Amino acid sequence: MEEMLTIFDELLKPIGEKERSLVHRDGDWHETFQCWFYEVTKERTELYFQKRASDKKEFPDLFDITAAGHIEAGEKLMEAGLREIKEEIGVKLKPEDLEYTGCYKESLRTRYSFDREICQVHIHRFNDAAPFLIGQEVTDIVKVHLDEFLSLLCKKNSTMKAASVLSGKETSLSVSDLVPHDFYYYQFVIQAIQRSLSTS
Repeated sequence: MEEMLTIFDELLKPIGEKERSLVHRDGDWHETFQCWFYEVTKERTELYFQKRASDKKEFPDLFDITAAGHIEAGEKLMEAGLREIKEEIGVKLKPEDLEYTGCYKESLRTRYSFDREICQVHIHRFNDAAPFLIGQEVTDIVKVHLDEFLSLLCKKNSTMKAASVLSGKETSLSVSDLVPHDFYYYQFVIQAIQRSLSTS
């Protein structure tokens, strides 16, 4: 049975439930959980991206949020979030391990769908102690220097270095290798991490 999602109006008021495929077809607003992992060392701050599997219908082989997923109808936000993190990257966390950074409305169009998401964005300061155990939807996890990522977004550089935490292999990524979230979404995430660092 296809998963059911709660749909919302422009003012983020719940207006009903609908099958996921129809939600994406019709461009209905719906909620997603998103969590960005970041790591802080003496030298720098690094951000973690997952690489989406090649058989994904939307954005195959592109790099995206560390862990994310839809919140099913009747499902609690944190329940959905912790489930997605465990399923996608194999890390078991508690609610207190996550920092909520706010809600961001984003629209993404593809050949197959009109995806309008109410993104419930979280961050997690990762200490590299727990190993990543990726699920079927993910093929790799890489980390990048936060400053290099910002330079890429601002078009100061055309590529950034990325290191796989699974294989240790290094590669270079360009904007075309990333899921095409808008600039202001990425800015929202980076500013949230910077605020957290300034108060820690």
